[in-house]
Amino acid sequence: MGNISRRIGDLEARIPPPPEDAAAARRKVLLRETLDELARLKASRAVHYRAGKRIEGEDIPLRLLGPGYTTEDVWRLAHRRVLERAAQEEIEYLSE
Repeated sequence: MGNISRRIGDLEARIPPPPEDAAAARRKVLLRETLDELARLKASRAVHYRAGKRIEGEDIPLRLLGPGYTTEDVWRLAHRRVLERAAQEEIEYLSE
């Protein structure tokens, strides 16, 4: 048997990096922003305790989607919020 890290390195060297064009960079940013927004939405549902008292999170998905929402609904909400924020930033950028 050979060194596993060397074998992995050799295999990774054979894979060329994908070309980075403007559309791919935009998709990458949107994906990262969507994942960040999904994390924010999930964190808003967290329950904390302070001095033994339960503190409920604001639960943004429940407030916006209502009871009975699914995981797919939360993904769509996160994506929609990212696109809305991107559109708003582009409008502000154009007005300056």
